Amino acid sequence: MERIFLKKDLGKNLEEYDFLGLKNALKMQPQQVINKIKESGLRGRGGAGFPTGIKWETVFSIENDTKFIICNADEGEPGTFKDRFLMENLPFKVLEGIIISGYATGSKYGYIYIRGEYVEAIKIVKKAIEKLYEKNILGENILNSDFLFDLKLVRGAGAYVCGDETSLINSIEGDRGKSRIKPPLPVFEGLYGKPTVVNNVETLAAAAEIMSYDNNPYSQMGTEKSRGTKLVSISGDVNKPGVYEVEFGKLTVKDIVQELAGGVKGEKIGFVIPGGISTEALTEEELDVPYTYENLQKMGSNIGSGGMIVVSSQRNHLEIVKNVSDFFRDETCGTCFPCREGNKNINKIVSDIYKRGYPTSHEIEIISDIQYAVSSAARCGFGESSLNLILSIFEKFYTKKVEV
Repeated sequence: MERIFLKKDLGKNLEEYDFLGLKNALKMQPQQVINKIKESGLRGRGGAGFPTGIKWETVFSIENDTKFIICNADEGEPGTFKDRFLMENLPFKVLEGIIISGYATGSKYGYIYIRGEYVEAIKIVKKAIEKLYEKNILGENILNSDFLFDLKLVRGAGAYVCGDETSLINSIEGDRGKSRIKPPLPVFEGLYGKPTVVNNVETLAAAAEIMSYDNNPYSQMGTEKSRGTKLVSISGDVNKPGVYEVEFGKLTVKDIVQELAGGVKGEKIGFVIPGGISTEALTEEELDVPYTYENLQKMGSNIGSGGMIVVSSQRNHLEIVKNVSDFFRDETCGTCFPCREGNKNINKIVSDIYKRGYPTSHEIEIISDIQYAVSSAARCGFGESSLNLILSIFEKFYTKKVEV
């Protein structure tokens, strides 16, 4: 198994794990920790790709007696399971990242919000938290310092939209999982109206690993705009599905599919979804693109959550589109009228297309118009991206075949 950066501590128990990142952080001033994370170029690994150090620095700079850290482990994006892998195999690294984030931002309280279906991950992380309290790595005077940090595990109720940070915050507060209007951003008014950092599992694990080095090798990996490594969850029509760690810019999407995942099952690749079903599909001719944020964006797609789904040419593309549309119709929280009604109406059109076996040019035009309206008016990333894959498949595979 490849172990580039995050995976080097696989299989270590508490006695073997040294918490070097946390020990180094506690020897530094919070601003120095933040500077090191900023210098690393670490970006959020949940999908948005926002610079982690800037988010931490914003919360650190706000004077408030109560601040919160939230680890977003509500990994609901279909095709994505790298956060589950980290929690089940490297729970101490994830928890270490949460604690470091608390120290750097001046937060005393943290939550890890785990997707309810992740029964095994919940069990492992819960037990790991208990052990850290026993070993004085959580609670008062952490590692004989004057730093205090308490952490609580919250189990999600299975709502996809809670992957959005404001919906997740509402859920922790006991409200229905639905998005909030922004601004204010959570870094200013988040959980219980207090400054709040919300980071993804992989982001916090990477922060812990970055802090364990003096020379910060993470900043030397990847490209200028895509530093470090990324955990890629590969599933679908491949011979070796799994979680692979990839240094940005070293491999193309085609290399990841062929060399790491063992190639496609079937005659040939139909298309690849590079970052979960919220990202645009790439055709076989587009797969030679380097795996970086900037290169995938140039291709009209995105890294997203890192959930790469490979679809062979033998699959019925319309069946996949119908499945995706059903999912987004069911999972919208309903708060935003354009998102709620847009996804419902798209689903009706897609159902008709699926029964007929092909779309008309007028239907593709209508879907494009609705997609623009939904993405422009939605409060959160759900509405902004719910039609990306559907429209990209229609435009790339059916525009030359459609009936006017």
